[in-house]
Amino acid sequence: MDDAISTRSDTLFEEKPSLTVIDRVAELEGEDPVDLTPPLYDTIDPEALDSLFQSSRFERAETVETVQFTYLGYDVRVQSGGEVIVADTDSARARSTE
Repeated sequence: MDDAISTRSDTLFEEKPSLTVIDRVAELEGEDPVDLTPPLYDTIDPEALDSLFQSSRFERAETVETVQFTYLGYDVRVQSGGEVIVADTDSARARSTE
């Protein structure tokens, strides 16, 4: 995959997946997390996201496996194993058509 057209960041979240999403997108955008516009809560409820994965990760893994949404032009996927995947929507579309 050509790095010039693709942006992808994989990481594991420690406590709150919402903060990991914000940090990864800010890093890819070259901005401070507090300067991201619009804020994450305009796209998805960060507290709900965190609570979904806190329950599934520590209590019952079968509760939710994956949440996927688009934020600031990135496809974001949060998985119950603690993985957060952030990919540029254009490169994600290109991968799905290959």
